[in-house]
Amino acid sequence: MYVFLDESGGLSFDFTKGGTTRFFVVCLLVLPTAQDYRKLTKAVERTIRNKVHRGRVPKRPMAELKGTTTNLAVKQYFFRQAQSASFLLYTLILNKATVPEGLRRQPGYLYDVVARTLLERCPFSQAHDRIIVTLDRRKAAGEIRAFNQALLIQLQARLPVHRPVELFHLHSWEHKGLQAVDLFVWGIFRKYERGETSWYDVFRERIVFEDVYVP
Repeated sequence: MYVFLDESGGLSFDFTKGGTTRFFVVCLLVLPTAQDYRKLTKAVERTIRNKVHRGRVPKRPMAELKGTTTNLAVKQYFFRQAQSASFLLYTLILNKATVPEGLRRQPGYLYDVVARTLLERCPFSQAHDRIIVTLDRRKAAGEIRAFNQALLIQLQARLPVHRPVELFHLHSWEHKGLQAVDLFVWGIFRKYERGETSWYDVFRERIVFEDVYVP
């Protein structure tokens, strides 16, 4: 099983500052098998080659897909390429206005709580082989170790002893799976932040869990 986690909206709480968002969204992209994983990463590669580089050989390394900069037509093309992959989406939405003052001063801790709460919804028990969880990197090395340790304890309580679990924290340009989940989490974020659902409506049937998180 391959699991990718990304977030959108940030955890700034200075609502007097322009650009501060009202919502923070975390999303999981779950691929049950290695075949599904290959199909999805090929869909990202094909989209970049045909719609970003338009078949030309790039002078610089290949671009990456980003939810904020990829237009709707390209996102729709990506979804058509990825449809044969059996992937599912899980998401939690945090209305930042509901966060108590004490938690607002601990954004790192708040992120960990929301991310681990969402990961509890992931059907890890259905994995037939190893589990690989890849998160968009937003932490320093020491914070990553602490997060991984807590998450492994959480997962090992739910999984057979022999089921291997691997955790990675990478930048989106390093992994096609992170680029895919970035597209989806952006669509969910736009639904809540702006009430805009043109991209969300394309993939909404793949969402199996969508809930508002209350701290």
